[in-house]
Amino acid sequence: MNTASIPMPGALRWRVMHPLIDGDGSCTLIYDLERAAVLEVPQELQFHVAPALETGDLDDDLLSWLVKEDLLTDESWAGCAGEPEGGDRRGWWRLSSIHRFDDEVHARIGPADAELTEALESVFKQSLGVSRVQLLLDWNGAFPGTALVERVVVEAERLAARAPQEVSFELMLDARQVTRPAAAFLAAAPLHLRLRCGAFPASDASPAEQRAWEASTSSLFLLFDLAERTTVQCVLGGGARLLDLWAWAKPNGVRHLDVWRGEAPATMEALPPSGRERDYRNDLLAVCDEMVADLGARRIPIDFRPLTRMVRRLMGKEPHIEPGWELDSFAGSDPWIVGDDTWPPPAEAGADDIESDPPDPDSSPCHACWARAICNHSSLLAVPVGSDLREPSPERCPLWLAEAEVAVRLYHRLAQCDPLDVLRLLGDSVRMPLDRLGRREDLETPRQPF
Repeated sequence: MNTASIPMPGALRWRVMHPLIDGDGSCTLIYDLERAAVLEVPQELQFHVAPALETGDLDDDLLSWLVKEDLLTDESWAGCAGEPEGGDRRGWWRLSSIHRFDDEVHARIGPADAELTEALESVFKQSLGVSRVQLLLDWNGAFPGTALVERVVVEAERLAARAPQEVSFELMLDARQVTRPAAAFLAAAPLHLRLRCGAFPASDASPAEQRAWEASTSSLFLLFDLAERTTVQCVLGGGARLLDLWAWAKPNGVRHLDVWRGEAPATMEALPPSGRERDYRNDLLAVCDEMVADLGARRIPIDFRPLTRMVRRLMGKEPHIEPGWELDSFAGSDPWIVGDDTWPPPAEAGADDIESDPPDPDSSPCHACWARAICNHSSLLAVPVGSDLREPSPERCPLWLAEAEVAVRLYHRLAQCDPLDVLRLLGDSVRMPLDRLGRREDLETPRQPF
């Protein structure tokens, strides 16, 4: 039925959407930012939907499909995903030490927290009413010693038991910090590990760079039994290719891989920026294909975090900041909204020194970007711990947008896979709803006993 002639109440508007263009110029998928939905375009519309949306020149068939899918809608702007409500964007700004989401609190504990008990009490004080607390333990990549880590774990579990709440821990370590005694301790501790391995060398890297990489990753064999609880974090810089890193990770037993693109050296002029973007996008698509193929063969692929993190956001399972929820750990009980380096004001500031609002985030280029609700680098999101925190730029954004586009495609393809396998891939970030008795039954890869 042609719906183009059906009257709709109210004023029509376009939803915020982004067509995903394939190599032949067709558009097979449209990403609806407002509803975090990925829609398949009918075959007969695939070659002219993108230019028609660009020019506004719509024929009856395309208009009918847009109305049918509610992409041309009479729904108001209020409550649209990816857009702050009510004009209050204070929570959509820079991060601090404690971040509170719907049912979770994420917090960082590190060398700045000289009084650990006081710091933990502040975290759990701000965690009232949530069911889960996640703590990142980071002493600038150094191993702080078993006694200090045990003290944090015991004290946090004591505070969580009063609520009661779930509490989880992730320890950030440079790979060179992992010794046999440290690995033995980590195997028995209730911790996840984020292992910083430095810059992956390009295929034409010097012998010194190759030796540096081998030395930085030699500790992986000590963590073989901890693969399910270890995220390997690497920098992909210069002429290094993602597929080369992927080929290294598979035989080395890496289960969770987090990667960010480093800056190209000033001397690297052989490949123009457009060529680097094309190669990176092709490598991402190849990784996506392999992940889907592994799932189709009933194998659990490597959890490639730059993509799966965005898939979790599309699923609504990766938390992002909502207006008014961002908190600073040193503000006591006052829920200061974090802005620039002068926000929140120092404790000694008087009432007249406190501005009513932090800086307007509309100045961020992320605000107008189609990938703002999922991109790993969006200033409008709670950027995951350990990811790239550099500012958007014309050189960086095309690479980041390539990640976002491939993540949307992966999200769509995962919908065709076995749901249980997808849940095992995405791990304990995918949590099932509470049952009628108030219990949460998660489907995930079985955890090792601690």
